[in-house]
Amino acid sequence: MSSAFQSFVGVDLHKCTVTLTAVDAAGEITRLKISTKSTGKIEAWLQALPGPVHLAVEACPFVEWFIDRFRDCVARIDIADATELASRRGKRRKTDWNDSLDIAARLARGECPLGFIADEELMQLRKRGRHWRHLSRLLSRSKHAMKSMLNAANIRGPKFDGAAAQRWLLANRDLLKPVQQQAFADFIDVVMLTERHRERLRREINFATRSERFTPIISLLVSVPGIGEIWAAIIAAEIGPFDRFPNADTLEFWAGLTADMKESAGRTQSGNITKAGSVTLRWALCQAAVTLCQCDARQEAIRQRLVKRLGKPKANVAMGRRLLRVLYAMMRDGKTFERGPARDRTAAANRVRLGRKKQVA
Repeated sequence: MSSAFQSFVGVDLHKCTVTLTAVDAAGEITRLKISTKSTGKIEAWLQALPGPVHLAVEACPFVEWFIDRFRDCVARIDIADATELASRRGKRRKTDWNDSLDIAARLARGECPLGFIADEELMQLRKRGRHWRHLSRLLSRSKHAMKSMLNAANIRGPKFDGAAAQRWLLANRDLLKPVQQQAFADFIDVVMLTERHRERLRREINFATRSERFTPIISLLVSVPGIGEIWAAIIAAEIGPFDRFPNADTLEFWAGLTADMKESAGRTQSGNITKAGSVTLRWALCQAAVTLCQCDARQEAIRQRLVKRLGKPKANVAMGRRLLRVLYAMMRDGKTFERGPARDRTAAANRVRLGRKKQVA
């Protein structure tokens, strides 16, 4: 047991309840299970423990409030890696008491797998990136609903930004039935409001990345065709310091882009990706990888080979995983991206249109 701390606390956090188990230097166990609203009682319980106290809370989507609230109540606070803990626990019975005790005991032995806690500046940039993803998904779904409405009426509309869609509706509203007119107008309001919020958020993200801390990372990331300042900021915020990962395999596993291996009867089969990490990071990587393929002939050739073998969705995920490994190598070596031959997107689009016309004819 480490002599730097006198008490080790494991926390199993849920939305409404929290379970805390403390192991002191003598091996005695103290427990508390209480509502998450009773923060004063939790603080008093922590302060009553022999200090200094080392606390670890199992990672979950809503762990941030717990860290912010009780950071000053203990000497050290960490996040316990939930995925690694689950693999080490084996087949023992899973309960809140057992989970919290397991974390505390592993902390005392120095064997608890710990995660990364972002500082306030990095966390604020991370939140802005996640908000950007939510707004982007809302915008995409609204435009898709508008396009589906026009397809149902056999109408070819414009490319939908808010202003263009509003002009089209003013000029062609008679082509739609009254209910469709109102629904289309409602979606235009959603699109225009979302575009306004995204523009404000874009300025905030760009301003946040102008600091000395983020400028070197952003300058390397934007050297990749297809990664603009927004994608670069999201990737940098979600990953944090690249040097905390010993190799690209570790980063790939942390991002949830590693295939889930299934073994039975001596046979090993590769399944879907684990999706264990940040969904915002995976979204940004896959979007950036597809954009990269649109302007880099070498990357597009790799993608097309994957499409033939795996299908388009899995090929895009594979390209996102490939891009992540490239970014890790760039950060490790401090080198910018070496792009392949430029791809003429206009000529490629024209070839696709010509092929469709021949099929119709």
